[in-house]
Amino acid sequence: MRPSTYLKNLQLSTNWRAQFNPLRGLTIAQLVTLLEAAERGNYARLQWLYRFIEKRNSTLRAVLQRRQASMTRLDWDIRLRDVNLAANPRTLAARQAAVLRDAYERIENLREAVTFLALAEFRGYAHLERHFDAQGRVIKLEPVPQWFWARLGPDAPWQYNAEARPGLPMPGDPVLDPKRFMVREHDAPIDEIAVIAHVRQSLSQKDWDGFVEVYGLPPLFLELPPDIPAEREAEYQAQAEAIIGDARGTVPHGTQIHTVDSGARGQNPFAEHLRYQDELIVLAATGGKLTTLAESGTGTLAGSAHQQAFDDITEAEAAIISEIFQRQFDRPLLAKLFPGQPQLAYFELAATRSLDPADVINQAFTLARAGYEIDPAELSEKTGYRLKLRNYALLPIPKPPVPEPETEPDPVEEEV
Repeated sequence: MRPSTYLKNLQLSTNWRAQFNPLRGLTIAQLVTLLEAAERGNYARLQWLYRFIEKRNSTLRAVLQRRQASMTRLDWDIRLRDVNLAANPRTLAARQAAVLRDAYERIENLREAVTFLALAEFRGYAHLERHFDAQGRVIKLEPVPQWFWARLGPDAPWQYNAEARPGLPMPGDPVLDPKRFMVREHDAPIDEIAVIAHVRQSLSQKDWDGFVEVYGLPPLFLELPPDIPAEREAEYQAQAEAIIGDARGTVPHGTQIHTVDSGARGQNPFAEHLRYQDELIVLAATGGKLTTLAESGTGTLAGSAHQQAFDDITEAEAAIISEIFQRQFDRPLLAKLFPGQPQLAYFELAATRSLDPADVINQAFTLARAGYEIDPAELSEKTGYRLKLRNYALLPIPKPPVPEPETEPDPVEEEV
């Protein structure tokens, strides 16, 4: 399958699927049917539903954006394995590291590819298609939307569903070629929990809207003045309906207006139910409540705990995605260029903390005093400053300070 064919199919599929809103009339029973179909390998409709849930559910969107933002903090490097370099010459390790570094620097959307692989934890799987230049080198890892994939069971090979049609793979659907694609799978996707919570929230929100419509305004009654003829009661009724309709006017002397505060207005279970569904989504996506959803009074210690949970997830995600690149990108490339040789270099993602430029400069100064030197290009990247070495030969040499003359302390007079 050529990239041009894929892009053509992507456009055709998106055109007809854009006319279908999976949220319209969605019920728990329909959702269970979609989840069961996905267990059999029929993913198209469920993945299209995930797309809408991620766009429309504010809580899921918030945690998804935070998880994606945490992935953008990942920096990558090429490492060397801890082996006996006397038995395996260091020159081999250096050559392999140079090959890998050159290969990764050539990928024009590496950050996008890493972020897309991280979405497998939300959607269940993620596929990247390799795009090659004229020399056969990978220059792009194109994310493939999830509704283009199907398979005949959870352990069967992936097959490309060119029309993104609902159902299991057809006999003519091409089987995934590992030389052209990178794949990550996750057996317990977060969107499964989020989509159930979203349907429950929608039903609860509908009931809450009805509750507000009935009990949002208190019941209003007009007490008629005494001795009102029966033929004039219709006139008072019309005036009462006008007042309820937010009209302005007057009523005859002696008319009293009464409101009745129903006790049912204070019994509102919907807000708590909606909040509980939000907490389920956040708990599944972060391992704890987000700081923005924590109850008042939790203090900064709780906020720090939430951030620590996010950092732990990011570091674990970095390790998993690093292993995927090592298995599906590094090993085939090194086996092709260094056949029969031990593989001593590998790709690694690492979470980096945002450092204040002043802290970076102080660290560089401390290392310089200890006899170490930092690469100016790396120092410039960490601080954000464009650095340029000064010509110290032109700088004035400071004179040492003149010591003050020592003086004898005044004798202490003894009291007589």
